[in-house]
Amino acid sequence: MKYSLRMDSARLKRVALIALLFTFAAHAFCFFNLTYSGSAVMLDASSGRSAQIAGGQYLQPLYWRLRGNVAVPLFVGLLSALYLALTVYIAAALLRLKQTVALALLSGVMIANAAVTSLCAGSLHTADAAFLAMLLAAMAAACLRLRFGALPGALLVCAALALDASAGSFFAALALISLMVDLTAQCSPKAWCTGSGRMLLALLTGCVLHAAGYRLMLARNGLEPAASLQSDALSDAWLTPMRTLLEPLTAYASLNVVLRVLLAVLLIALLAASARALGPRRAALLALCLLLLPLACNLPALRAGSAPQITPAYCLLDACAVALFFHLPAAKARLRRLAAGAFGVLLLGSIVFSNQVYLKKNLEFESTLSLMTRVIARAEEMEGYSPGYTPVALIGTPEDSVFSVERKGFEHLSALDAAANHYAVADDADMTWYIWQVLGYPFGLVSTFELEQLKANAQVQAMPAFPAEGCCAFVGDTLVIKLSSY
Repeated sequence: MKYSLRMDSARLKRVALIALLFTFAAHAFCFFNLTYSGSAVMLDASSGRSAQIAGGQYLQPLYWRLRGNVAVPLFVGLLSALYLALTVYIAAALLRLKQTVALALLSGVMIANAAVTSLCAGSLHTADAAFLAMLLAAMAAACLRLRFGALPGALLVCAALALDASAGSFFAALALISLMVDLTAQCSPKAWCTGSGRMLLALLTGCVLHAAGYRLMLARNGLEPAASLQSDALSDAWLTPMRTLLEPLTAYASLNVVLRVLLAVLLIALLAASARALGPRRAALLALCLLLLPLACNLPALRAGSAPQITPAYCLLDACAVALFFHLPAAKARLRRLAAGAFGVLLLGSIVFSNQVYLKKNLEFESTLSLMTRVIARAEEMEGYSPGYTPVALIGTPEDSVFSVERKGFEHLSALDAAANHYAVADDADMTWYIWQVLGYPFGLVSTFELEQLKANAQVQAMPAFPAEGCCAFVGDTLVIKLSSY
């Protein structure tokens, strides 16, 4: 199938407006409030340079130089809105969607989803880099469709992987859906096989280039790999995206399952009704693509360390359904309206859910600030304590303290990993960055080695946790503040 290089200005304007509306409705609260938590309390993203390179995201330090090291919520939001809108536009062009309803549904499923919410709620300091990786992956898929050849696409895949590890799956899934749309438009099986070969060549070449760059960056910076590649079974990798979409990552948990099952049944019926018009070969290839799509969204070879709960590639399962509802020969206007109504309810649930998540993150941030202000006041009451000079060891975290309780009415939000905690800091590393970059208080924190030694100290183990009397005590020259048991 031939694609044009001409810019469709009318489609771009509609996508830009609709994408902006979805971004504002679903994520504006995050971009206009302080919702930092977890690793995001490292406000200066460049502070994690070594970990980023060791984890394979070796282009992130370069990106911070261009964007600015400090993650300013509003600026991150503006960049995210730009990257997401351009990604949706490229996806709409690849999937040949022009109707306003189709563009609205595609924008919604790619922007107002749990994956984008998870990135913004849990990793705001690096979220825009992940969205830029999505854009580069979409551009790589477009390069293949515009007949630029596999090498430009491979270079873009490499750059996307060097920003976010899930970008390879996003590229593979989007390119596969584009080939599926071709099959609905009289594409020959031979042309489909050629397109599939180009996609695989670009993906494999991009992975090889990324691996070479990764080894080079490790050697140049004297680092070791952060984690080995996972070896999950293909069956688990195939089932995970579909299982995740049925989880309660929405405000309407039960209704979400019902509507997704309904959409799946409608899509299967539509495929069966379109089989004769497609012909046996194209129908068989389309069915094969549908079976491969969940695996493409969750390629095991591209995931290192612990896999995230949900990645942006998962939303392309919904994008595929939208494309097929508007392209299969048997699709009728009534069926499209029914599918659009079902997706509309799903998107409303996602928008409500994301705003609830961001409110919870903002409350966590405020609660952490309140508690740590009291901790500092207690430290300053200790005779012999001098800010900036006395070594300090913070044992435990607010998350593990007696104050860590679920807010009534917010229980359902814990289904999303990024919103599962009750305070903005969950481990010792988070606590260090919180003290340094959020509070900006001159605690002379001890090293990780000294902290572990103090945790094993009998005197420290016998200390009560904050706010009990005796939760602050000197062990040698070090002021130990015990926030929780461990």
